[in-house]
Amino acid sequence: MLSRYFVYFIIYSFIGWIYETCFCTIHEKTWQNRGFLYGPCIPLYGVGATLAQIIFIDLPIDTLRHASYVTIFFGCAIGSFILEYSTSYALEKKFNARWWDYSDMPLNINGRVCLPFTCCFGFAGIIVTQLIIPPIMRGVGSIPEIIIELLSLIFMFLFGMDMALTVSALTTFAKQFERINDQINAQMSERVETIQLNLTESKIARIEKAAEKKEAAFVKRELTAERIEEIKEQLSTEAVKEWIKNATETQRGQFRHIAKFTHPVASTKALLNKGSQYLKNRKK
Repeated sequence: MLSRYFVYFIIYSFIGWIYETCFCTIHEKTWQNRGFLYGPCIPLYGVGATLAQIIFIDLPIDTLRHASYVTIFFGCAIGSFILEYSTSYALEKKFNARWWDYSDMPLNINGRVCLPFTCCFGFAGIIVTQLIIPPIMRGVGSIPEIIIELLSLIFMFLFGMDMALTVSALTTFAKQFERINDQINAQMSERVETIQLNLTESKIARIEKAAEKKEAAFVKRELTAERIEEIKEQLSTEAVKEWIKNATETQRGQFRHIAKFTHPVASTKALLNKGSQYLKNRKK
C-alpha cells in the first residue's frame, strides 16, 4: 500500500512540475525549470494531490467520498494554505531562501501564501479529485503489485539522490556566499577605517580653523552612504567574479539552477544576482 502511494506521489509531483514549468515558461517567455529539486518533480504538488486522494477518495467515509464541490474547495484551499506556509517557512529557515514569494500579491501573509492563489488551489483541488486522480488510480491499479514495488524502489532511489544532491548544493552555496559576504564586510571595515585615518591625518596637518572646517566637510562628503555603498558594490562584484572563475563547471551549472528559481531573503541576494548576471555575460 505504501509503495503504491509513493508511486502516486511521484506521478502527481511530475504533473505538478509540468504545470508549473509550462505556466512560468509562458509567463517569463523563456524556459523555466521549476521546483525544489533538479529533476522533473515538485514534491509540494505530490503531497497535496496524494492527501486529496486519501481524504476524498480512499478513506472509507461516505461523507468525504461523496463530498460536495464546496467541501472539496475549502478542504483543498485550507490544505494548500497549510502546506505552502509550512514548506516556505521550513525552506527559508534551512536555506535562507524562498522558492516562491507572494509579497506583491494582495492579501498575502509574509509573502508565503496569498488569498488569490489559495482560492486557485481550492478550485484546482476540485479538478484534480474529479478529473485527474480517477484515471491515474485506474492506470496504477491495473499494474501488478510486484511491478509497483519495483517502480517505488526505483523512484525512491532517484528521488533520494535528487534530494541529496539538491540539499548538498544549496547548503554549500549558502555557506560559500555567507563567507563571501563576511569577507566583503571585513574589507569594507578596513577601507572605511583607512579613509577615516587618512582624512584624520590630513586634518591634523591643517591648523587653521578655516581649513579644519573645510576638512570636516570633506570627511563628511567622503563617507556618505552613497560612497560606502559604492565601495561595497565594487568589492562584492570582484568577490563574486573571483568565485565563479575558480568554480568547476559542475558548480557553475548548480549555481545557474539555484539562481533561477530561488528568491534569497538574506544579504546574499545581491551576490546571487551578481553571479547569475556574470554567468549570463560569460555565455554571450
